[in-house]
Amino acid sequence: YPDQLSGGQQQRVGVARALASDPDILLMDEPFGAVDPIVRAELQVELNRLQRELGKTTVFVTHDIDEAFAIADQVVIFRTGGVIAQVGTPAEILANPADEFVATFIGADRGKRTLHLQHREGDSATLIVDGDGRPAGILGADR
Repeated sequence: YPDQLSGGQQQRVGVARALASDPDILLMDEPFGAVDPIVRAELQVELNRLQRELGKTTVFVTHDIDEAFAIADQVVIFRTGGVIAQVGTPAEILANPADEFVATFIGADRGKRTLHLQHREGDSATLIVDGDGRPAGILGADR
């Protein structure tokens, strides 16, 4: 029964049920909001895979800009009242926020989207660090 499944399993069942009717457009409103970050990341990867394989148009509503940038081909950022602030690919929005509101919304004004490289002495890997000095990834690691 659905209540015997974990949150991630319930979300997967919900997506499968929605896809079973073979809709032209799939509307997903905060579908991964109630799961832990690890399951959320897994579901995002799975959604991207399904999108590539099935080619369905998906309208995905989220308040998590990181999630939007991870799964979307096109992102629409709204101001209060439903007024569109900017439309574009994640790369376009990151490279050229339309105004101060969008820059704040995506975290560009806080250095959140600013990355730089740190080379570590005696290590072939290069650490990617965000504007706050937090690790964001590794380049060139042989793992």
